Amino acid sequence: MHHNFEQYADTAFSVHQAALEHPSAIALVDSGKSVTFGELDSLVQNRRKSLCRPAQGRPYVLVGKNTLDVFITLYALLEEKIPFLLLHPTLTEHEKEEQLAQIRTVSDPIPEGVAAVLMTSGTTGKAKPAMLTRAALAASAWSSAQNIELSTKDAWLMSLSVSRIGGLSILTRSLAARSRVVLFPHFCAREFIRALKENTVTLASIVPTMLSKLLEEFPDFKPEKSLRAILLGGSSAGESLLNRAKTQGIPIMTTYGMTETASNVATSAYSERLTLGAKARANTLAELSVRNGTLHVRGPMRMAGYWGHPLLDNDAWFDTGDIASLDKDGSLTIYARRTDLIVTGGENVYPAEVENVLTRITGVREALVLGLPDKTWGAVVTALLVAQAEPLPEKTLKEALVEKLAPYKRPRRIVWVKHLPVNSAGKLNRNPDVLTGLTLTTLHYTR
Repeated sequence: MHHNFEQYADTAFSVHQAALEHPSAIALVDSGKSVTFGELDSLVQNRRKSLCRPAQGRPYVLVGKNTLDVFITLYALLEEKIPFLLLHPTLTEHEKEEQLAQIRTVSDPIPEGVAAVLMTSGTTGKAKPAMLTRAALAASAWSSAQNIELSTKDAWLMSLSVSRIGGLSILTRSLAARSRVVLFPHFCAREFIRALKENTVTLASIVPTMLSKLLEEFPDFKPEKSLRAILLGGSSAGESLLNRAKTQGIPIMTTYGMTETASNVATSAYSERLTLGAKARANTLAELSVRNGTLHVRGPMRMAGYWGHPLLDNDAWFDTGDIASLDKDGSLTIYARRTDLIVTGGENVYPAEVENVLTRITGVREALVLGLPDKTWGAVVTALLVAQAEPLPEKTLKEALVEKLAPYKRPRRIVWVKHLPVNSAGKLNRNPDVLTGLTLTTLHYTR
């Protein structure tokens, strides 16, 4: 076991070292063109010479596009031990400027050892700059490899933006294992299937909305035998979606993690990737604890802290704010992100639970549940629904809900939509603003 992850990172995250070990192994595949570690090494060494170095204690700011050029810069920064701050490529100029203005107000220098500063989603208020050290990224990569062993034969499809921890961790894990990364600029179901096939992809990481689109557009999709697993994370996936995928032979591993924990800290077992109802458990070295209903995490992969805020002690627990439970066998259930929880009339409603009931109703393809602010109730349970064919009659919907949900959990407002709203990370957007301009129907229940 690598207890000294700083030392491990020096070897693991060095393209030069990888080139010495496996010069002819493929490091990257970009639009069908392969780049070996030997070739990548010379590109990275040239980039190291031409890097415009930031002032001491400041990060190198980079828009995280999934391109060869951006990756070469990232490898060079890792090799030079220069901290980088990644901006999401879909941000508008106004949003980028807002984030950069926020960063400029931080006068504290970035602590020694920090590799990446990533802006967390910021579902409420401003995004926060989470600092991940080289050691944290290395611990995360090593911990992941205890469940999913990687070799030079593996190819991981970069189907998430490298500006998000889910994408960046593909780059770091693959470099540490000397396996290859297949660049994938923007998710589209048809291109995703084509990329899996043409590049003999063995692993991919996606979020539930991507899986849903894939099965909606290609209901008969069956993966190539070369695909070992698809890691599914970012938000909770409905049981019906997971079961459907696994029944079709799509090897799914559910994951739980966040920017602050340098990617996933809980994953379902590799051996259970086709097992229905497989639960995520803590990764090696990650410790999970539920206190007062919320999940706390600690371990060497945890962030150093938010830039401009006090640093966390090495052995401090991080309160994720996510409402969860841990079974005796260590399996983790996430009921809701704290920001997603709906409090209506003093009762707690978990959107995922209501969505699971809704998507089991014949005729409902997808559902998104959120709280519509209300003076009387605090929030009203509201559902956006995507029909399998035509919207269901109100009577049918109400009868199904009355049988399955307590009165306070039942959606009081509904609207049928063509697609569920997502944010820049491709996760379902539960901000009540998504209801602007939509005509809501009120459901009245007789019992």
